[in-house]
Amino acid sequence: METKTVHLTGDLLKGVSYRTVREDVDESTAIRQLIRLGVEWYVVNLYKIGKIILSEAAELSNVSLRGMLDILEEHGVKGNVAMKQQIRALEYARNL
Repeated sequence: METKTVHLTGDLLKGVSYRTVREDVDESTAIRQLIRLGVEWYVVNLYKIGKIILSEAAELSNVSLRGMLDILEEHGVKGNVAMKQQIRALEYARNL
């Protein structure tokens, strides 16, 4: 694990403090958890708008493909593969 120095604004510190009390965790853990949530949200949105593919989303989130599908489902995001791409994939699979 790397150590980074980050300067947090008052509003962010307020959120961190709230989480430390609410979740009964230390400040460092609360910060890591909130950053993880932010990364997850960011990755889900990148996937949702088609900027990254599923495997990239899983890699950035440090989860398996199945885990990423679960995360996307939790956020109400369906696959971003167009029908035309699905048909081509099925045709390709039939020809194997």
